Amino acid sequence: MSAIINMTPNNREEIFTAAYNGSFYTITGCGGNLDEWTNGYCRLLKEKGVGEPEWFITFRGKDMNMEYGLTGDNAYPDGLTFLMFPLTGLNMGRLAIFKILMSDRWFDDIVDNNRRRQETINEQG
Repeated sequence: MSAIINMTPNNREEIFTAAYNGSFYTITGCGGNLDEWTNGYCRLLKEKGVGEPEWFITFRGKDMNMEYGLTGDNAYPDGLTFLMFPLTGLNMGRLAIFKILMSDRWFDDIVDNNRRRQETINEQG
């Protein structure tokens, strides 16, 4: 079982920087028991020959909103739960296909898309 690291105000910037630079695999909208999510993903990733993440990080929509200045229609619901993990030691070709099948995203893509939308909102407002 992989460990789950909880984001706090003290580690938010450091984690988001590492996640952006490392293009962490990101799952949006994880409701319920996070152990079930992480165990389920670990099982599926192993079955698909991807490997197993070393650890997961969990954070909320409010963390994204605060760190990246997201507002209005571009902001996430404060309580929306995310899970992400680094790509270290994983089979990237298989993970890329798995990501498409699961409709998940790379963290840097999420941030870049949010930034573009927020710039448009700010210019219009």
